[in-house]
Amino acid sequence: MRFKPLRLYAANKTGEDVLGNPITESVLIGLYEGMVTSWTTQEIALLDREVTRMQRKLLTDAPIDIIRQADTIELEGESYHDIEVKTDTVRWRLCHIKDYFQ
Repeated sequence: MRFKPLRLYAANKTGEDVLGNPITESVLIGLYEGMVTSWTTQEIALLDREVTRMQRKLLTDAPIDIIRQADTIELEGESYHDIEVKTDTVRWRLCHIKDYFQ
């Protein structure tokens, strides 16, 4: 497996607009390694098509507390959101991340 550089970002509140909505900016909180993996045929059969079409699986060595703080993950120039840790082992974390098509 070839792992690529992975950047994790968190939203940092910098202020509020006139309506009281928060103004945020993305702040880099970690540099780790990771890779997007493919769905297996068993997972495709078990999961809804919307899940396998909109979500990707991410394997990373980033600590779970950093992953939980992150709002966005950037890997190979692509941004992913809605990070959900599915498996936490001693060395690796397997996450489901959303990829929004434009």
